[in-house]
Amino acid sequence: MIWLFLIAFVGLLCVGIPIAIGLGSSALAYILMSGDDISLTILTQTTFAGMASFPLLAIPLFMLAGNLMNEGGLTQDLVRFARLLLGHISGGLGLATILASAIFAAISGAAVATAVAIGMVMIPAMKQAGYEEDVSAAVTATASCMGPIIPPSIPFIVYGVIANVSIGGLFLGGVIPGILLAAGLMFYMYYIAKKRRYPIEPRSSFREVVVGAWKALPALLMPVIIMGGILSGVFTPTEAAGVVVVYSFLVGTFFYRRIKWHRLPDVLLNAGLESAMIMLLLGLSEPFSWVVAVEQLPQHMIAAINSVSSSPIVVLMLINIALIIIGIPIETAPALVIVAPMLAPMAVKLGIDPIHMGVVVCFNLVIGLITPPVGAVLFAVCGLSNMSLEKLSKAIWAPFWIALAVLALITYIPALSTFLPNLLMSGIK
Repeated sequence: MIWLFLIAFVGLLCVGIPIAIGLGSSALAYILMSGDDISLTILTQTTFAGMASFPLLAIPLFMLAGNLMNEGGLTQDLVRFARLLLGHISGGLGLATILASAIFAAISGAAVATAVAIGMVMIPAMKQAGYEEDVSAAVTATASCMGPIIPPSIPFIVYGVIANVSIGGLFLGGVIPGILLAAGLMFYMYYIAKKRRYPIEPRSSFREVVVGAWKALPALLMPVIIMGGILSGVFTPTEAAGVVVVYSFLVGTFFYRRIKWHRLPDVLLNAGLESAMIMLLLGLSEPFSWVVAVEQLPQHMIAAINSVSSSPIVVLMLINIALIIIGIPIETAPALVIVAPMLAPMAVKLGIDPIHMGVVVCFNLVIGLITPPVGAVLFAVCGLSNMSLEKLSKAIWAPFWIALAVLALITYIPALSTFLPNLLMSGIK
């Protein structure tokens, strides 16, 4: 019966049914094929159970915080500070784009939001300065992948809830991989700028840098508030999201003075729509996960992989190849709800650290957002830069290989994702 269940799911996706509906419908088909042995109430119960989780409250709250900070106009001050700091270096505008993306990633937790917020400012600036549009667009797209890796991260929240792994630990586990990705992209940008002799900006005075830092200070403090509060035990990751919402509103209204009361309904509506899509997906993924557990699919997968090799090195390589293929047609959140119920038990059986597995899985699937031909970030950046998808798809390969190199490092050097959690996460849930 498991094969009919899987065929039903894949068939629904092939005819264009939304993934959330496909997850629930394939579970419904499984129950109906089971006859009277399983009650249909299982479908309803598991769906609501999939959404009735305290940690999942962090998703709409972080979505709202990101929308409030965008509305409050922090992006311009972040970009200005990054340009003041790095603009005088060869490839400075590209380096500033990467730095601004890293900082914004620590606020938004989403790749597309980071690409749009930073790209709409920096892509035109780089074009005006003489950078080739394909390089500027490709670097912006790849840098936006730090959004779901540097905490707070919506994919880490999703994976943590599904796999029952510490969300705080996953947040910490993403810090070093995010920094490695930023460093790799900066090295690439500096090399390209030297090779192609891109122009540099005049060196900013110390006073200009201090003024720029002061204006960007509220945004720079947000990651400190989030991780500082979690690590100190003052609040959980979910409560941190609530604190950030209040902070975002106060900063945007009273410090930047750009949030207008008449705009709040639109901000709330956008955050609600974005959250609703994810919550519906998570709710309907629970019946799917229930069928996976009942049919012992993880155990079958482990047996199949063990028939090839029992080495964790080979297993992780096979998992990465499978995830790269899955991440091409399917976005991060839907892919996570499909693979997490199978991979989390596998990690336990094979002795792989749960946080290490979570970081590898999320990082891998995030790369899918810039993988041609259907990466969501590619479409967003094409819209911002007015480039064709074909041209951007060719330009993305160099930074894409850098992202793959970082993935290989965190896959085979577990300490890169487990060092900080082991050092600092005592008591974090």
